[in-house]
Amino acid sequence: MNFQDAEKTYGDLKTQHDAGKLSDSTFEAEVGKLRMQDAQGRWWQIGVQTGEWYMHDGQKWNKAKPPVASTAPGEPPTPEITAVIPRPGARPKAAAPAQTEPASAPKKNGGSAVPARLFSSKPAGRNGGGGLSRNAIIAIIAGVAVVCIILAVVGYFFVQGQVAGSVARSLVSPTPTRGLVLPTVPLPPTLTPAPTNTPLPPPTPVVTTTIPLPPTVAATATRGTAAVRATATRTPTAGAKVSPTVSAPPGLYVLSLETVPSKIDVGGGDKMKVGFKMTLLNSTGGMQTRKLWFVRVFADPEQTTGDNAYRNSYGESLKFDVNIGTGTVEVTTPEHVQFGTGRCNYVAIPYYTEENSIPVPFPTIKGGPLYYSFKVCQ
Repeated sequence: MNFQDAEKTYGDLKTQHDAGKLSDSTFEAEVGKLRMQDAQGRWWQIGVQTGEWYMHDGQKWNKAKPPVASTAPGEPPTPEITAVIPRPGARPKAAAPAQTEPASAPKKNGGSAVPARLFSSKPAGRNGGGGLSRNAIIAIIAGVAVVCIILAVVGYFFVQGQVAGSVARSLVSPTPTRGLVLPTVPLPPTLTPAPTNTPLPPPTPVVTTTIPLPPTVAATATRGTAAVRATATRTPTAGAKVSPTVSAPPGLYVLSLETVPSKIDVGGGDKMKVGFKMTLLNSTGGMQTRKLWFVRVFADPEQTTGDNAYRNSYGESLKFDVNIGTGTVEVTTPEHVQFGTGRCNYVAIPYYTEENSIPVPFPTIKGGPLYYSFKVCQ
């Protein structure tokens, strides 16, 4: 089943529910089965009321859009090199920066338009330099400055309606001046590589559990006639084999699941009620709360294979809230699921309930739910 099939199935269930053909509990249960994993191992679920997709990030459900297959595999962008070729007599312009960089760039050489190599460190007339003398260059610059001032003054009086001709004749020297041609030395082209954004891989945090820790703290809550016992322990037990160092992001993980009692024998024909004990690892550094946690049991292979695998369960344990401290913690359900003769093989999966009444399997350290296989006949 893909995301499109799940959306179509939700639409059919919604239509039946609105028409009164499905009860609220049946509608919620059927929608809760429309859960799937993507290629990255993330869990997706359609909201019962909203009809929109939610993605689980390991801590909670967030509204998100389902992944769409890319039409072409992406490749890292190839850096672009921009060369700026200067014009004769003009300073080359820097290449336009990419949009990810600031819009302005600092000026070079005080913003002067004269090539930097024009003023040679060796004056003319020494050792056959052949260039213009220092005095000639100063005279040229002064002449250009005087001409600019004269033009500015003439323009001002012309705009104001004054006698521009007399002012221009009195200021402009009638002596012809021989024009000087300044040699232009082109600067080498500037190569500007386009910046690239290369994401760095996130560091892999390491969660370390310390052995031993403070003694076991037991808490007992009563639900109806059955006693619900949640046992929090920080000392590894024989049933929970925990590696001292776990290479996984901080989170809440299920380590193991077993039946209570551990040996189930219905060979004599008597029916028997069974509970479940789950061992968790809380590496978040603080108390974690999970709402309405429970265990679903599936008959194997009738309900664990085929297109409808793990959609309809054989039975469920009682649901209750649980507070989970740091380290290794054990929680136990009451003996509620009843077994009899006729079947031997079963598979159990632990869940907790998120927003919109969506059941979510407890994740393992390797990702995905925990599948616990057991037998009720010997």
